[in-house]
Amino acid sequence: MGYVESNLGKDEKILARITHSKAALISAIVAVGICLAVGLGLWYGVGAILARIEENDKAAEETIDLLVQIFGVLQIVFLIIPLLVGVALFLHSTIAITCNQLVVTNKRLVGRKGLISKDLIDILLLKLDNVRVKNNMFGALFHYGTLEVVSAGSQQIVNGRTANLEFPYVKNTEEFRKAVLAAVDKAKEEDREAQAKAQAAALKRAQEDLSS
Repeated sequence: MGYVESNLGKDEKILARITHSKAALISAIVAVGICLAVGLGLWYGVGAILARIEENDKAAEETIDLLVQIFGVLQIVFLIIPLLVGVALFLHSTIAITCNQLVVTNKRLVGRKGLISKDLIDILLLKLDNVRVKNNMFGALFHYGTLEVVSAGSQQIVNGRTANLEFPYVKNTEEFRKAVLAAVDKAKEEDREAQAKAQAAALKRAQEDLSS
């Protein structure tokens, strides 16, 4: 039993859940390849400059040695940093696909996000403001997007600013969003009916008290 199923209440039913696109892993691999290509390009570019410096007989020997050391460090940095960025993108997509969960029930929006530091989400439908869909270049190419949950109960502090909770690499963004909005509309309608019944009952009791 998963996290969501173990946290369902009495008479609570799952209406829809997010599904992740495995193509996000392909886009992450493409990103790794691009970053590696950039790193290798910088590696060979700096290497060419380094070779020119070593062949320059007119420069002082001390200056050549210093430049060789500086460009040697830059050559390593320019290869490692893009590679690390690519690996980070791949890990981010892998964790999102395997760990993130989000469902809408007839009462709440329930889910969790993250592997080690988990963000838990539990929002009553009546407290939910909106669910937005965001897309980027890779998402448009591989048919996935990011779901943004808009609610005071789902906000985070990111870089000192308040941000909404996001679920990336989601395949059924539009279907899930429509299911959430439909559930919210139904919850609001049921709430209005319950309030109307409560007001009618209160009015009836008041009339009975007056007649007695």
